[in-house]
Amino acid sequence: MYSNNYISINGYSINCNLLPKTIKTLEDIINYNDLKFNNYYIINNGKIINKQTTINNLLISNNHKNIIYIDIHERQQGGGFGDLIDGIVSIGKFFLMIYKVMKWLGLFLYWYLHFVFWLLTDFLKPNNFIKEFGDTMLIILISICRIPFDVLLGLFGLSVNIVGGWMQGFWGWDQSSLTQTDRESNYFKKMNKMGSKKCYLTNTNTIPFSIIIGTILCPPIGVFMDLGITGWLNILICILLTLLLYVPGLVYALLIIYSA
Repeated sequence: MYSNNYISINGYSINCNLLPKTIKTLEDIINYNDLKFNNYYIINNGKIINKQTTINNLLISNNHKNIIYIDIHERQQGGGFGDLIDGIVSIGKFFLMIYKVMKWLGLFLYWYLHFVFWLLTDFLKPNNFIKEFGDTMLIILISICRIPFDVLLGLFGLSVNIVGGWMQGFWGWDQSSLTQTDRESNYFKKMNKMGSKKCYLTNTNTIPFSIIIGTILCPPIGVFMDLGITGWLNILICILLTLLLYVPGLVYALLIIYSA
């Protein structure tokens, strides 16, 4: 009746020659083969066809091909009350996201307009800009002009300090800056009894480290740094002792430095 034609329903092949004569439509084939489909629709060659389509019409529309492929799809059933609630919640979340985006865009637009307003009315205001630019250039110009004078004043001050300190130390330590408490201390009283003065001393009445280094390098220099030219006799003795293999002169210089 149908030659060697086959109908493939979702991959399940049916030989049309083996069907009873009472089977004429696609719905009859589905019911005869006990295929479990409820509320379905049928697709053939990419088109939806009626389930009452006869086999002959199906063969004609497919140019009497040996195998006719049809796909059966069940229709999706609508959800219940729970699905309705889920749908409403999803829609609510979507509108909430839209609200947050619009709020962020509004805040950004407000900040941007505020920034542009500040930029035009304050930062780029001609009067303020010209005044600040002029003040800045004036400060830079003054700083550049002061550099040579600052350098000369610094060198002059350094030379005065070097020469003045050397002159004071050459003849003995200048005690003009000492307080009455310093002059009445036992340390200076002992020095006065010895008839000598210290050239260099720290604020805590201790020997500076520079004198110790000078004494180690050359003991007579340490004695000179400690007593000045007024201690010429001690310097001469230290020179003579240093010529005797250095050690006697070093010992003598240390005794002079720490003698008071």
